[in-house]
Amino acid sequence: MNMRVLSKADIDRSIRASDAMEAMRIAFSELSDGRAIVPIRGSVASACGVTLLMPGFLSGMNALGAKIVSVFPGNSVEGRPPIQGAVLLLDADTGTPKALLDGTRLTEIRTAAGSGLATELLADDSSDILTVFGAGAQGRAHIEILMATRRLSEVRILSKSTETAEALVTELRNRGDLMPNKSLAELPRIMAMCDPREALDGAGLVVTATTSTTPVFDSRDLELGAHVNAVGSYRPDMQEIDADLVKNARVVVDQREAVWEEAGDLIIPHEAGFIDEKVVDAELGEIVNGDASPGRGEFTFSLFKSVGNAAQDVAIAEMVLSFAEEMGLGSMTPF
Repeated sequence: MNMRVLSKADIDRSIRASDAMEAMRIAFSELSDGRAIVPIRGSVASACGVTLLMPGFLSGMNALGAKIVSVFPGNSVEGRPPIQGAVLLLDADTGTPKALLDGTRLTEIRTAAGSGLATELLADDSSDILTVFGAGAQGRAHIEILMATRRLSEVRILSKSTETAEALVTELRNRGDLMPNKSLAELPRIMAMCDPREALDGAGLVVTATTSTTPVFDSRDLELGAHVNAVGSYRPDMQEIDADLVKNARVVVDQREAVWEEAGDLIIPHEAGFIDEKVVDAELGEIVNGDASPGRGEFTFSLFKSVGNAAQDVAIAEMVLSFAEEMGLGSMTPF
């Protein structure tokens, strides 16, 4: 028996931004209509970090797999990625392992593609200025996806480290693969900024992709009608956005059960008595399935709060594998 092993480079060659968003459409659809079986993720803490196990089965897609991902913050000091992982795909009919994929890159892509889908379904079509808090892997991935799927005039990047933000700006300006069919004149202006208030001025699209435990901006500085994708807070003690934003936005989540277990952005104001669980208006899959309406409705803002879900990992891995098989990518390893 052989198993296909797909590296980061294989994954990047296999899938486009539009394909990744389609995989998320499938994942969230199955998650919300009950076709996906996705337990709350398990975790094991060790001396230097935490390791998460995320299994899932999508019956409509007939896709079965699991992701194991480790978060070891101290790795950054030694030049190693703080987040590393792998996704194992199994034959859904026999349970036979069939592929092993770079889970770090898949996580980046699927998280950003989920935000891209939420942006498509919730944000105003005219919004063309993107502000991103966080210059790490997720900040980069969100810019990649949104630049490839929306018309943007400006991208503003903020980070605790000005040097990190400026380095990402330089990298993005020099990458010809982000928008290969566009001329230089059509590319958005990309810049590093320091002042959140200034960076939010006129920005209809906002991404928070940090590890902050306190809000990274004051929601009073948000442009009226703005859409926010909040992806960095994945633990109950982490918080990137303030309670006022949650109260004044149409709140859409990846999965209700998961966010009330894991998302500090909702748990912290809930425990303080500022909001109740009715603040969550819909799951993204409910909008995909037509059970909830798109757009922000009568709310001042729209907010997509996600903590990540194995349905996303299995869906994107299965789609990447199908394209990789067609293209002959990866290495076949006896198993």
